Amino acid sequence: MIHLIIVISFFALFIIVALLYYFFYQAKGIVRINRLLTLKEAYANQIQGKKRLIVGGSDVLYSFDTAFLNEKGELPHVNFGLNVGLGMQFILDTAMKNAKSGDEIVFCFAYSLYYRPNLDIFAYEYYRMYNRHKLKRFSLKKQVYYLLANLRLNVKFVEKKFDISECGAYQNIAFSDLDPSKNKPLRFPEHFEETAAIRALHRFVRMAKRRNVDVKLTYPSTLGFDAYEQSDYLAELKAYLESNFTVIGSPNDYFVPLSEIANSVYHVNQIGQKRRTEQFLQEIKELESL
Repeated sequence: MIHLIIVISFFALFIIVALLYYFFYQAKGIVRINRLLTLKEAYANQIQGKKRLIVGGSDVLYSFDTAFLNEKGELPHVNFGLNVGLGMQFILDTAMKNAKSGDEIVFCFAYSLYYRPNLDIFAYEYYRMYNRHKLKRFSLKKQVYYLLANLRLNVKFVEKKFDISECGAYQNIAFSDLDPSKNKPLRFPEHFEETAAIRALHRFVRMAKRRNVDVKLTYPSTLGFDAYEQSDYLAELKAYLESNFTVIGSPNDYFVPLSEIANSVYHVNQIGQKRRTEQFLQEIKELESL
């Protein structure tokens, strides 16, 4: 009897903690994402006329110095790098919300965005905190799973603080500190297939065309490994994207050495950022000349 009471009490306590978390807990990582998004949107909204948005996950935050591009280019640029854990759909929604007729969008998606869930773990947490009616996008099973998974992640979260320009890019990432456990190739699916995320991208491009918004894709800067040369997935992804979208460059154009990596295989330091930003500027000039 006592054992049963203990079990019931523990279960009741668990339910209470889960409910308190669901309705009241402010996850520091999501607060940070929202703070970044607010900064980027404020900068984008004050631009008069056409602009270019560079959109993706955190790799975009590190890779593209939009302040430099704004000094050198003709169009104003906004860095809309957020977090890969939000999923493709959240990133697409953000881009559409902030694009106006005549604007350009350059998507730079971390490879996992193409095959991970269209709305991923941090999108659930963002909606829980800021836009609960959108939680209906998730099945009940997914909601329970992501609630528990985020609870676990939030316990371990340690916030990183970097300089950030008013147009949304990280600056002055002067270190190279990749944990040895992360110094390994990304794991891709064996073969490319059209996922929900890919279908969402197609829908976005069709809608963008109707709204007179130009869309291009490019590939992320990431630490290079010989294994990528034999990856069927990368080759098939490249062929598919080039057949369906306007694409800048190829995956191997943006593989970088360890000396240009900061703290993740997707995060370049200021040396890698300078090289990628200058390369991007040259690529855009070449496209415009055509």
